[in-house]
Amino acid sequence: MKKDKIILSSPTKYKIYLHLSLLLPAAAILLLAGCGSTPAGANPPATDLPLASPVASPALADAASPTVIPTPTTAAVAVEPVATEKDRLEVEKVSDSIRPSEPEFEPEIGEITFALDATETFQPVEANILFTKGITEIHAIFDYQHMSPHSTWERVWYLNDKEIARISEPWASAESGAFDYFIDNGGAPLPAGDWLLELYVEDELQALGVFVIEAEEQAVSDSSLLAYTKCNGDHHDIYVADIDGNNERFIVNNGAGPSWSPGGDAIFFYGESGIDRQVRDGLEYIFDGVSNGLAAVSTDPVPTTINQLNIFQNLEWKQGSARWANVSPDGSMIAYDAAPGGDYRIYFLGTESNQQFRYELLGEQADWSPDSQRVVYRSGRNGQTGLWISNRDDSGHILLTNHGTDAFPAWSPDGQTIAFSREDSGNVDIYSVNIDGSNLQRLTSTPSHDTLPTFTANGDIIFRTARTGKWAIWRMATDGSNPTEIVADACVGQEWAYSRMDAWP
Repeated sequence: MKKDKIILSSPTKYKIYLHLSLLLPAAAILLLAGCGSTPAGANPPATDLPLASPVASPALADAASPTVIPTPTTAAVAVEPVATEKDRLEVEKVSDSIRPSEPEFEPEIGEITFALDATETFQPVEANILFTKGITEIHAIFDYQHMSPHSTWERVWYLNDKEIARISEPWASAESGAFDYFIDNGGAPLPAGDWLLELYVEDELQALGVFVIEAEEQAVSDSSLLAYTKCNGDHHDIYVADIDGNNERFIVNNGAGPSWSPGGDAIFFYGESGIDRQVRDGLEYIFDGVSNGLAAVSTDPVPTTINQLNIFQNLEWKQGSARWANVSPDGSMIAYDAAPGGDYRIYFLGTESNQQFRYELLGEQADWSPDSQRVVYRSGRNGQTGLWISNRDDSGHILLTNHGTDAFPAWSPDGQTIAFSREDSGNVDIYSVNIDGSNLQRLTSTPSHDTLPTFTANGDIIFRTARTGKWAIWRMATDGSNPTEIVADACVGQEWAYSRMDAWP
């Protein structure tokens, strides 16, 4: 076996400088090494490595994991702090003799396998795409064929969607065979996060692969969380923030009307057209089997990268005319409204696969009682439009208010109060009323709309308002006092029902 050692910082035609930022406190040098082997036979064509997906919640049936529409990737890297402005890169290759070229064939690089080590015959050792924190080296192993010394290949590395290295040079290994290309950090642990490697030959993407290095476990926060939407053109995007509006995180594009599961481990929502295509930093990820209708996303933990994003959808959840989802406090049912026949009705689905509930209520915009047995909703049943309370099996109907504009009711955690919005003289404000219809109170009085209330665990009310001239999310006490802005820019679409919010717990 012939060994070629190329010092890229020497004054030869291979001289190269690498500008690298690894999101570490100091500049770093990436030490990359690769070695090729004589092929045992024909090598498979290049394929894409699927992205990692967290384990689905047992309460949810089918999980769709993203596959990437071809985009850039990177190679093996080592990091040592240096004082120079430009980091120099050393590459050591071990290659066999180069076989005669076959110019009639295009270069090919096969699927990338990531592993903790490789054998002398280039077999992966402990291959995976999810690695524990503290590891110091990762090997990227792949087959290749039809390469030649005239080929220029390029490796591009990304960490947490940020490019950290791009190395391009002539091919210097055999024409066909296997290659072990590894990244290390000079003996120190590799940074945690989502890693992406792209391999190019003559500027054509040949293969890409991803792996994840787990981060340190974070302490569980005692603060409540808020799930909400922002309109984005003709669709909505779902976000999660602390209950005071801090620490906002983007979760899903093309999603509306979110609702927390009782344990906070999932958010149910209405998936709009395009829910199966999630876009991050210009890259599109496909979630096969997911379409517009009710869906759920795992939030244990709350996803912060595309590799942590799991979207679930049971077959019976595909309700294309829904607008929101509302999970019962006991976690057994999902209420939603839809208009398959033209008039809105409230339907119920089970959170478990193949659960069927044949109940339906004439109305829309429902919210659950704390015991999960009743719902409050807007309806014009019996010729009287207002807010109604009914058992979930469509019995025990009670007219709560008899005002035609009353909408978007929310049931308080103590079960005693309903908050809702009402239009008066062209302006929408928030009111509250006891569940027996007594003690009607107006809680807001501004020249712009206040609507879509939801309760926090301690009884405060979070709502949408345009009082500052643009839509935002505010919080106030149960009696309407101490109104405070918590999310400054949270637009509401033309149809307000898609912009419902939910607090957890």
